[in-house]
Amino acid sequence: MKPKDVADVAFHMTDWLGDLKEWHSFCENPDSLSVEEVQELLMKYLVHVPAHLAAASKLVTGEPVEDIFDVGATVAGKK
Repeated sequence: MKPKDVADVAFHMTDWLGDLKEWHSFCENPDSLSVEEVQELLMKYLVHVPAHLAAASKLVTGEPVEDIFDVGATVAGKK
């Protein structure tokens, strides 16, 4: 792997750690947030994290992310 790719993988695997900490905190104390706060947290997490994981996966494996659950996860718009 090229040094730039290594740096990119490191970025993609760490940029969302703040999101993970927030999610972990919620999981440890689910009553700490209102329904609206949970929805906001989940939306932020689901929008930010998967893109980084997909990018890191592609850089490391060379393979694209697949929609193994057949829910249209790799196409724009709703299924």
